[in-house]
Amino acid sequence: MRKQLLTLFSGLMTAAAFAQGNVVVQVITPSSIAGSYSNAYAVADDGWSVPDLTLPENAVQNELVFGYDGSTADSLGCEALVNGSEVAGKIAVIYRGSCNFSLKALNAQNEGALAVLLISNGDDLNIAMQGGDYGLDVTIPVVMISQTSGAQIRAVMEVEPVTAIIGNNYGAFPNNLSVDAFDFLVPSAAAYPRALAANAGEFFVSLGGFVHNFGSADQGTVRLHATVTQEGAEIYNEVAEVSSLAPGDSAFISLPDLNQDMWDGNYEITYMVESDLEDAFIEDNTYTIPLHFADMLSYAPVDPITSKPIADISVVPAEFEGPYRSCIAMNGANLGRLSATGMYFTGRTPTDEVEPLDSALTGRLVASYAYLWTDVIANAFTIPTDGGLATLDNGSYTYTENLQSEPVFIPFNEPINLANGQRYLFCVETYESIFRHGWNEAIDYGQNADYIAEPTSLIRDGATWFNGWNGLGGAPAISVETVVTTSIGIEENDRVELTPFPNPTRDHLRIPMKGQTGAAALRIFSLDGQLVSEQKVAVAGNETMNVDLTGLSAGTYQFHMDFENGQRSDFRVVVTK
Repeated sequence: MRKQLLTLFSGLMTAAAFAQGNVVVQVITPSSIAGSYSNAYAVADDGWSVPDLTLPENAVQNELVFGYDGSTADSLGCEALVNGSEVAGKIAVIYRGSCNFSLKALNAQNEGALAVLLISNGDDLNIAMQGGDYGLDVTIPVVMISQTSGAQIRAVMEVEPVTAIIGNNYGAFPNNLSVDAFDFLVPSAAAYPRALAANAGEFFVSLGGFVHNFGSADQGTVRLHATVTQEGAEIYNEVAEVSSLAPGDSAFISLPDLNQDMWDGNYEITYMVESDLEDAFIEDNTYTIPLHFADMLSYAPVDPITSKPIADISVVPAEFEGPYRSCIAMNGANLGRLSATGMYFTGRTPTDEVEPLDSALTGRLVASYAYLWTDVIANAFTIPTDGGLATLDNGSYTYTENLQSEPVFIPFNEPINLANGQRYLFCVETYESIFRHGWNEAIDYGQNADYIAEPTSLIRDGATWFNGWNGLGGAPAISVETVVTTSIGIEENDRVELTPFPNPTRDHLRIPMKGQTGAAALRIFSLDGQLVSEQKVAVAGNETMNVDLTGLSAGTYQFHMDFENGQRSDFRVVVTK
């Protein structure tokens, strides 16, 4: 259903779930270190002849044995191995460094190793594992684990044998239930403007998802359990089940919707698949989704404090035609409450061992565009037409320093007043094939497509639109910053910082005036912009103003204080009942 491109990091695939099973490095024995270890693995598309580890039949399970090449360095494998009789028929363990991955793997293969487990020289596995000079001669699996994981495993290998499985674990264990990011219903966005979710019924989350039996035995009762917390406090706890699940089967389990009278702050949704049997691979039994309400719209997760989008990889079209755009859509019945002020964007240029090191971001240009999108939306995979986009505004940003993968703000020329019931498309655009856009795979919206007929994010290469990447879920690490339209036009030098207390509060609020004198007007708004209270007050010196809130219902309110000297103060207060 998607029209897709290739990702930047096609040279390295991290451990992830596929249609059946997960590609794992999992220690089987001894029990002291048994479990799964994060890994990366070589793929044939990057200059290797290695088997496809996503296929269960290519998995290897055997003892781990260090491969030594006779040099003073520790198990680098850059020369012919001198302990071939020990390596033959086993999984060779070799350290990264000094020579190409493929030479190490070929030296182990030449001594009869069934697979190669590389231990990296750091803990970041987000690197390119290219085949190099000998990759096409390597026909055994090649995987890599982190330096820390390697140290843990080595400490035990020195005193007793260690066995492990490398590859797809489908059918490798009797009991292996699984869930994955692609399986679940998720919120309509990872970050959402709280002004659009200020009243009951304006925002809700449908919950449910697929569970899989990747084990070799029938499972009895299988449960999908979901909990939701708000700022650490549990607000939702529901379980549903199916009575049985045969090997290789999957089942969709629905849970009750999550509703709140108003939404604000940080939430965390956790899905768990459970049964009465001990699961052999628990690493794929839980999936957690962050949800943030402040002033941003983003489909990628955002920092819970700054609200800025988080990138975990960077992408660019493999066949770059340019210019290259990443876009996110926005619509809603109450958008008229908001104005869009600009966009946050994360970018990267190649700086790893494969790409040139002189490719700093400094001096590179990023443009932003805001469109009214009027095309008829048939489904979640609809792409724009030229006639369906009307330009509203644009902006630009030129990097003054090398802010690799750090969010930067691109303001629009003027705040864009949004309208109720309209749909908008917000885009960032770059012009060089060396310029990658930030992306985040943590939340996938694929399951939502059957329930929400709305596009989330799109990309465009040259003149051609696409609605995703080949084999990559998630969304671009960009966001739209919004403000409540009634707050626009306040000069910063006219603002006064007031700190009311207690906050949160029930019935009464105290506001220290900090030297303000004379008449003032206090107006209280709900987060959807509705005026709920207005009063004239007189203040003198350092008096503390007392405000009676007994007439307000529970919720978050925006307070505006206008002083007769032209200064103003704005702050939010949480009212509890």
